[in-house]
Amino acid sequence: MDERDLVPANELLEPPYDGNVARLLDRSVERNPETIAIEHDGETVTYREFAALVERYARGLRAFGLEAGDRACVYIPNSIDYCAVIWACCRSGIVASPLNPAYRRREIAYQVDHADATALIVAGDPDDHVVEAVADLEAEILRTTDGGSDDGAHASLPALARTDDAPAETLCEREDDDVMCQPYTSGTTGNPKGVLLTHRNFRVQIANSVSSYSASPIQGDGLIILPMYHITGLLQMLSSLSAGRTLHLLRPDQWDPERVLELLADHDVPAFVGVATMFSDLLEAYDSDEYDLEFLRRAGQGGDKLPRPVQREFEETFGVSLSEGYGLTETTATTHTVRWSTLGNRPGSVGQPVGHARSKIVDENGEEVGVGEDGEILIGGPQVMAGYYEDPEANEAAFTEDGFFRTGDIGSRDADNYYYVEGREKEMILTAGYNVYPREIEATLYDHPDVLEAAVFGVPDERRGETVAAAVATREGSTLTEADVEAYVLGELAPYKHPRYVEIREELPKTGSGKIRKTVLQAEFDEAYGDD
Repeated sequence: MDERDLVPANELLEPPYDGNVARLLDRSVERNPETIAIEHDGETVTYREFAALVERYARGLRAFGLEAGDRACVYIPNSIDYCAVIWACCRSGIVASPLNPAYRRREIAYQVDHADATALIVAGDPDDHVVEAVADLEAEILRTTDGGSDDGAHASLPALARTDDAPAETLCEREDDDVMCQPYTSGTTGNPKGVLLTHRNFRVQIANSVSSYSASPIQGDGLIILPMYHITGLLQMLSSLSAGRTLHLLRPDQWDPERVLELLADHDVPAFVGVATMFSDLLEAYDSDEYDLEFLRRAGQGGDKLPRPVQREFEETFGVSLSEGYGLTETTATTHTVRWSTLGNRPGSVGQPVGHARSKIVDENGEEVGVGEDGEILIGGPQVMAGYYEDPEANEAAFTEDGFFRTGDIGSRDADNYYYVEGREKEMILTAGYNVYPREIEATLYDHPDVLEAAVFGVPDERRGETVAAAVATREGSTLTEADVEAYVLGELAPYKHPRYVEIREELPKTGSGKIRKTVLQAEFDEAYGDD
């Protein structure tokens, strides 16, 4: 890594770096103007060049007529443009609402409409499904490119920035409680909800990340392989650029484990964050003779539960720790992490709460439970969202009387305050009066050497109410059968926990962030086996 002026973490919470989070980027630009800020697919921009791009887009947004507090949906995959648009919205006081770039007409239309967005920002000319999505809405499509759209149907941000309507100054003063970003939940139960995240929410998370980085002996370039419409990838991007680091980007929809290994080796990246399926792919692609990963020091996992066999094999193969963390869109990403825990790694745990997070576990009456007892995980602190957009009923249900956010996740904690997540409360299977947590069965399945991926969920059963079902993807060359899976679980767990319906598939459906789409599998199993 080249020598650069590291960002003192204490400045992150001091004037003039309060209010608008965009000031954090300004500081990085001032300290390291000629340092490469972002590299993506061979294209690079320095901090000075990136700041100019952000300013150009911000001028275009304001010239178009967007004002502080207005909503703009962002439909752009991981790229330099995506980063610049997010920072431009932040700088202008415009609330960015990132969309999954895999969305099609119905999904795009829902979010643009629900967010009350004035604009939908795309890179290049929009695809037909984007145009169709907003055809009956008031939002207009804006492009980040200068060329294209010969008919002039869709305005260009760079072109707008050159008009007389563009302001000379784009930095908009914001209060800590003003909304900065409105991502949407994944919608695993009902329609996705707009999550109101403020400048304070992001600043405390960025401060935590930057302070950990600047005080650490492990420093170097950053790498994002998660989608940046997702809160984890978004926070990684904001934190890395607030720290003055060089950031390398990949697109998850073009996932290539060999390319990841090349970037880790070529740029001496010391740490990165992925999801469980990515680590499995990296293990299969890794060749120690081809990739020199001497500089790699750690890896982190979020999203789906990390299978213990994958964790053990990754740590043995790469010689670095692979630790878990926990967080939600509603908590602006991480609230617990093993990496910052005081007593080191504890496999199976998501770690202790981070410094500014408050956390407890309660029973169905809201009373705190004892050490080792299961209950719902509650989160409090300055990183918790302001609420759901235009959804008073959901807000009432989401918060306790003393202001804690109800995560809906079941977990426990040990005597050293390390937390263990058992699974979603809504995912719990109630079969013949027994409570069954899918993660326990999934962890058992992952212990089988032939199992590559596993998802466990409930399906309706006339006699038991629900029964356990499992979808499994096996490793190459495996001869594992459905009957083998049932017999294996029966030999490891209580009989009421074994899956009575099993399917072995070539691969399991996943979201854009790499999580297994249990809702899709559950619907398919419900249709095939429900009430058999």
